[in-house]
Amino acid sequence: MQVGPSRLQTVIRVKDIQLKNAQRELSQIKVKKEEEQGTLDRLEEQKSSAMSDAARKMNARARDMQTSRAFLQSLSRQINTQEATVQQISDQEDTKRGELVERTKSQQMLEKIEEKRRDEESKENDRKAQRVIDVLAQRISPPQ
Repeated sequence: MQVGPSRLQTVIRVKDIQLKNAQRELSQIKVKKEEEQGTLDRLEEQKSSAMSDAARKMNARARDMQTSRAFLQSLSRQINTQEATVQQISDQEDTKRGELVERTKSQQMLEKIEEKRRDEESKENDRKAQRVIDVLAQRISPPQ
């Protein structure tokens, strides 16, 4: 029937490469998300520490209080920005995960099709071999 690999093998290899690329990209996104989440956690700790310091210094000068307040506002803006960044990365991660699922399904579908093709090819080869055996058996057997 067919000699050599089918065209589906090439498509399956391409799908496999695309799947591995998507997995690599997803892992890079996860690492980036963890880094950004760590930055967010550090900013929140810093804000918490600054707030507790401000609460302890009730008898501080007005200038110190204004500086402390400005610092806390700056930290709050940084935290909001960082939260937006983490959310954006989470959205990218969800999108990439969905893409990965679709690529996996696509590859599995092609592999099933290729497996069915190989099974059919094998059955056809078995039928051909059986026909050859039957023809040889008829030639060898004495006429009755």
